[in-house]
Amino acid sequence: MSTSDILIPYNWNLQELSAFCAICESRSLTRAALALHVPQPALSLMVRRWREALGDPLFIRSRYGVTPTEHALALRQRIAPSLAELSRSLKETGGFRPEVATRVFRLHMSDIGQLVFLPQLTTFFHTAAPNAHLHIKHLPWEEVQDALSDGSIDIALGALPMIKGRVHSRVLRREHFVTVMRKKHFLARRKLDMAAFSEASHLVIDAPSSGHTLVESVLRAKGVHRRVGMTVSHYLAVEQILANSDYLLTVPKVAVLAFHDPAVHHIVPAPISLPTFDIRLHWHERTRSDPGVLWLRSNMVALYAR
Repeated sequence: MSTSDILIPYNWNLQELSAFCAICESRSLTRAALALHVPQPALSLMVRRWREALGDPLFIRSRYGVTPTEHALALRQRIAPSLAELSRSLKETGGFRPEVATRVFRLHMSDIGQLVFLPQLTTFFHTAAPNAHLHIKHLPWEEVQDALSDGSIDIALGALPMIKGRVHSRVLRREHFVTVMRKKHFLARRKLDMAAFSEASHLVIDAPSSGHTLVESVLRAKGVHRRVGMTVSHYLAVEQILANSDYLLTVPKVAVLAFHDPAVHHIVPAPISLPTFDIRLHWHERTRSDPGVLWLRSNMVALYAR
């Protein structure tokens, strides 16, 4: 049975949906009853009705409480985002007030996105919404669209051209690739051409946010073969590696902004024509009237747009 069929046989009310999610999260009827301020026998009666209507045990007794079945977990995954959105809407009927808000905002950013954009956003939140909670996720690219659709995230920030459907976006800035080396690199004393680029040893970041796959495909298409001396999976040690080696690194310019001190590096345009790309803010149309997301979107545009 698919999750889309789960809700049909039973007419859930708001209290029952809240109770169901509370049991899934607490793994205990006793704790869920205390959290919801309802008698445990009433909660047990609800569970009995759900079991009869859905034809599934839903919760199996365990040593310390109950364990949700796969059916129950699939149901919770489907209804929890909508329930949370409804709860937020009821609380924010008078408008979103960031100075007192305790809301959790869930954002997708790549590793480089977190390094470049998160410090400024953190400073802003400390001042504007000190009690709000930022939950930053780094999802695989193929999961971002579904996460926006089902409410797992409120906003996605990055170069995400694969996102389609009922997702809207706003361009924050256009980026291009650069080649970076240490200031005392022997190639820093002259213009970097393709011959020198091909003969040099390269540092490669094999991560989606680095644009490595795109760079390689362009080089291959032009018959250019570069010599890779080291491959890493993230940006964590890149700055130190460059400062102590003769590697070249070709990455989006925005990535260089994450360096502790970009000025100590020699940064030049990549000696081969590489596509530019847009960094965008993405949100699902279901949040178009969500005052909290509207507030966050407008402030992120103010912080980052160029």
